[in-house]
Parts: sequence; C-alpha cells; structure tokens
Amino acid sequence: MGSSETAGAEGLSRTLGKLSPGPGMAARDVAAHQLARIHNATIGIVAEQGYAGLKVRDLVSYAEVSTRAFYELFASKEDCFLRTYELISRRATRRILAAQAGESDWRQRSQLILEEFLRGLEQRPEDAHLALLEAPGASEASREQVRRAEATFEGMLAESFARAPGGVAIPPLIVEGMVAGIAGVSRSCLIEGRLGELSRASGELIEWARSYPDPVAGELEKLDRQSIWRDTTLQPLSSKGSKPWSASGDRSLILKAVAGLATNGYESLTAPRIRSAAHVSRKKFTAHFDDVEDCYLAALEQHVAVAMAQASRAQAAASSWEGGVYRAIAALCEAITSDRFLSRVCLTDDFPPGPDGRRSRQRLIEAGTELISGAGPQTTRPTSFATAASLGAIWSVFSRHMLKDRAAGRRAAATLSYLALAPGVGAGGAVAAIRGEQGG
Repeated sequence: MGSSETAGAEGLSRTLGKLSPGPGMAARDVAAHQLARIHNATIGIVAEQGYAGLKVRDLVSYAEVSTRAFYELFASKEDCFLRTYELISRRATRRILAAQAGESDWRQRSQLILEEFLRGLEQRPEDAHLALLEAPGASEASREQVRRAEATFEGMLAESFARAPGGVAIPPLIVEGMVAGIAGVSRSCLIEGRLGELSRASGELIEWARSYPDPVAGELEKLDRQSIWRDTTLQPLSSKGSKPWSASGDRSLILKAVAGLATNGYESLTAPRIRSAAHVSRKKFTAHFDDVEDCYLAALEQHVAVAMAQASRAQAAASSWEGGVYRAIAALCEAITSDRFLSRVCLTDDFPPGPDGRRSRQRLIEAGTELISGAGPQTTRPTSFATAASLGAIWSVFSRHMLKDRAAGRRAAATLSYLALAPGVGAGGAVAAIRGEQGG
C-alpha cells in the first residue's frame, strides 16, 4: 500500500458507510475508502469479541466490502490486525509528537508526552482495547509490533529527560520499566472501565515517572553485578515442620506431578495424565481435588507460598525497610528463576480461565504490592496508581529479560528495587539503601 493510500485511510471518518454505486471516485480512492472501513471494522469487532473472535466473514460484512476486495488489500486476518495496530500506533505517535512540539523545558515535555498518551486512551477506548489488551497476546508478530511501539515511546521519554540541565541519561531498563508501568496501569483501568479515573490521576503518574531520572541511576548496572552482603537469605527453607511441602503422601505426590507436567502449560493438563505421573488412583485423586483446575491452583499456591517465605526471610535480614525491599526482590528473583513451574506461570500469565484463576492471579499481585509498599512508613508510600505502575514496571523488565537469559533475572535485583523504591524515597535514597545491603 502506498503512502497516499495510508494517508487516505487515516484521514477518513470512523463512521464511513458503503460507497454509492456508479462513477465518481478513482480506483485508488475507492481502495482507500474500503481500507478505512476494514480498519474501523477490525477495531470494532476486536473491542467486542477480542482477536480470537475476529473472522474475515464478519470483517467484510461489517465493512460492507466483498471478500475479494478484502484479499486484494490484506493477505489474511492476522495481516489485517497487524496493519490496524500499526495504524493506531502511528496515529498515537503523531498526536504525542504534536503535543510536545516547540516545548523546550524537559519537565513540561515529559508531562505533555504522558498527558497526551492518557488522553488518547480516554478518547479512543476501542483503539486502546486493540493495542493494549489484544495485541500483546494475539501472535508473535503482534508482540514484536507492540515492542517496537513501546521502544518509540521509550525514545521520546529518554529524549525529554536528556534535555534536563546537564542531561540525565537514564539506564534503558529504567525507561523500559517506566513505559511498561504506565501501560500496565492503563490496561487495568481499561479492563475495569476506569479510564476516566486514570486520566484524572495523570498527575500522580507524572510524578511517579519523574522520580526515576537522576544521575545516581547510572550506578545500577554496577550494583546489579554485586552480591548482597552476608547473604544467607537464599538458603533453602528448613524441612522441619514442613509436612505440607514434603514429597510423601498422595496429595504431595499429585502436586509434584502437576508442577512437573504444567511446565508445558495449563491447557496440556488432564486428570489421567496427572494420576499417571503421580501413580495414584482416580479415587485417591478425587479424595484431594475436585478437578484439574483445583489441583493446578493448589500447586501454584504452594510454590508461591515457598517463594514468598523466602522473600520474607530475606526482608527480615535487612538493616532498613528499604534494604528489605531490595533483599526481598533479590530473593524472589532467585526463587522464580529456580522454579520452572513458577517461572512459566508468572512469565506467561498461565492462570486457569474463570473466576478462581483470576482470584489466584489477584492474590499474587496483592502479595507483590505488600512486598513493595507494605513494610514502609506511611509517609513514604506511593499512591495506589504509582504502586501499580511500579509493579508493572518491575514485572515487565524481569520477565522480558529473564525469558532471554535466566541468569539475567538474577542480575537485575538492584534495577528492579530502584523501580520499586525511587517513587517513595527518591532516587538517591533507593540507591543508598541498595548500597547499604551490599556493603560491610
């Protein structure tokens, strides 16, 4: 598709109807009109039914074009979805660039970037649904597109911070975390129908983002490579008194079998496979669990409990509550990277569909929230939006880089702790606390 056709597709109204029959428009204008209608149809259908419910027959009916016309413009449903995402991303980028045009002050520039992003979500929620909720999970190609769009946003923020007096070069992982945190909060508000609330709280998110740019952040790469001083916190928990986690007993054998089998995904599990791996009868299985989901969630809660116990032990060994956050995050990094089952569940969001799966996921989020902000003094606790953004930033940075290199997950504790602490105690306070746990 040529640039003039692209411009035509972007400029047309979202309420386009079918063209009237007879002579009039040139062939390329007709194609641009059809293209815009298909993009609009894609956005509308995905908002109602998700990517999984997107079908070519519905697209051509909704857009009032022929199937032949559709395939003259797109190779497939996925191609149509990807190009619609690209259109949405391009429109958002242009709006954000226009919003900051002519502004030289770095603080105002970063504020305008975030305000325009949040304003766009509120004004075009269907676009936001496709871009934020569906595109990250639609396909590998769409995930790559999302990452490119995020990289563009990261570049705009990094450039605005570089305009600060003396220039502030923020580590790329911190900028990546900032964008991921804002996207994560936006997704939650979109799902819960609270986009208006998010827009009104833009000031909180702007202050959250401004807590990170600081020359002291340049130390994080070095701090990530260093070990925690007198680190006895990551030793295995004592087995004394830990009967629920022992390998004996039918229930424990079933849970162990589930954890081993589930590394291939929740959807691969069946009751017969679990019983076979655990060497138990149907009667013994049903004596402990109602079904596969009940068994899977019990195994997940067991593994999460062990990881959080490690984090709590690590936190208690710190010299300050800020240092405790650092130690706890380091312990969780170790626990997750060492546990194949927990790694898969967390990194692929592999929770069972339905209310029980959602509750389990929410409990995990709440545990993370308590870890970041629960132990600190009330005066240093960030707002709920800032805390949620920090959690999103931490999880995104950890999961993305752990997927590439499991050892990298163990070498990011300082950066992740900075993302957690800087909004509450400032950049300098966060780095000082991390140093304090590494020094003698």
